[in-house]
Amino acid sequence: MSKIIFLDFDGVITTLKSKWTIDNEKVELVKQICDATGAKIVISSSWRRYTLEQTLEKITNQEKVYGHNPFPYPEYIVGITSRMYGFKYGERETHYAACRGLEINQWLKEHEDVTNYVILDDDSDMLLCQRRYFIKTHTLRGISKRDVKRAINILTKT
Repeated sequence: MSKIIFLDFDGVITTLKSKWTIDNEKVELVKQICDATGAKIVISSSWRRYTLEQTLEKITNQEKVYGHNPFPYPEYIVGITSRMYGFKYGERETHYAACRGLEINQWLKEHEDVTNYVILDDDSDMLLCQRRYFIKTHTLRGISKRDVKRAINILTKT
């Protein structure tokens, strides 16, 4: 596992046009990146569950139950980022979510064999050190062909 795509769903592969369900045309664009670079997918989306197995169940079988498109390439998915929460000192019931960039950074620390990565997300809560790896997609339209070219370029640089 040397190249990774950190994939958000909403605003990347789910769009206003698809009524916020998985859009197969957008998934095909992500697949183009995987096929061109050998990258695998780590889900950093709010669609993830507590384990990879639960997440795969959600985005494949459970989506079918709701009459939605399932994620068609679960074999490309190798992991999920952990949900990171903080607490305000003295207030145990108050939760503060860490930014997505911290969750991605933690995953990378736990997987030192990653040589390159790209982040596909419509939100900008990434770390400054991740700026050159981050592609901000259009929230309503999702990933574009231009984003695909940029991602391939990032992942093929050594």
